[in-house]
Amino acid sequence: MANAGPLEQVSPGVWRMCIPYPNVLPYGTVNVYVVADEGEALVVDAGAVGDHVEQLARGLRDIGVQRVRALVATHYHVDHTAGVRDMTARFGAPAFMHPLDVAAFDEKFPAARGTFAPCPERLRVGHRALDVIHQPGHTHGHLHLWLPDVRAIFVGDHLVEEGSVWVGPPDGHMEDYFRALEAVTRSEAEVALPGHGPAIRRPQAAAKRLLERRRMREEQILHILNDGPKALEELTRALYPRLDPRALPFARHTAIAHLEHLESQGFVRRTMLSKDWVMRYARTEE
Repeated sequence: MANAGPLEQVSPGVWRMCIPYPNVLPYGTVNVYVVADEGEALVVDAGAVGDHVEQLARGLRDIGVQRVRALVATHYHVDHTAGVRDMTARFGAPAFMHPLDVAAFDEKFPAARGTFAPCPERLRVGHRALDVIHQPGHTHGHLHLWLPDVRAIFVGDHLVEEGSVWVGPPDGHMEDYFRALEAVTRSEAEVALPGHGPAIRRPQAAAKRLLERRRMREEQILHILNDGPKALEELTRALYPRLDPRALPFARHTAIAHLEHLESQGFVRRTMLSKDWVMRYARTEE
């Protein structure tokens, strides 16, 4: 695929700009996408700030974009929205997100309240149209964007080529995430464009891999609980014994999401022992 300055073409008429973001493991980057046609562009995820906004503007000029029609965020987390105010000011374009994540963004970032409007069900750029699909999991208002003319699906933080993604409260819900992955396995997508890392050329296989990984984690949890009730920190350390300390909060949240899922299925219950009054998780048969 061709390059245009900071932009790399990842699918016909779809470009990616890779922004350094050290706190995001394992890639240390976040993706900003551009869908272009007839001199117009739609920007997917606004993770660019400062100098990167100007780099994006130069890249847009290089590929012949004269007007940014809109910005859309797959979800409200800061690595995907940090640059939205700079970008709306720079390009004079509206910003959209699912209403649930608009509310979460406004609560989390009150100084930027009102930046996003609820996303329409379809977005147009030139002669191209993207279908907007509410696909919760990583957040309650997470979106997938389907670009049918090239069979590309923008999957935000639901899919990566290597490793896994975190899902956990208060934003995420494991049962929703399972459904999101299952939707990708049933899709006609030939490429998935994730929020982090390279384009995924076999999205159905990648989604199946992550489904299997999540099911394996739940089997691990039940196996660990065979030895008796465990507190959250104890269980997290057992699940992720060689974890990078920077990833600990994400691992903890994902463990909670798995435990809530197992609890909803009747496999796990919460218990509190009088010796220390610490809440623990246990197998239901105990």
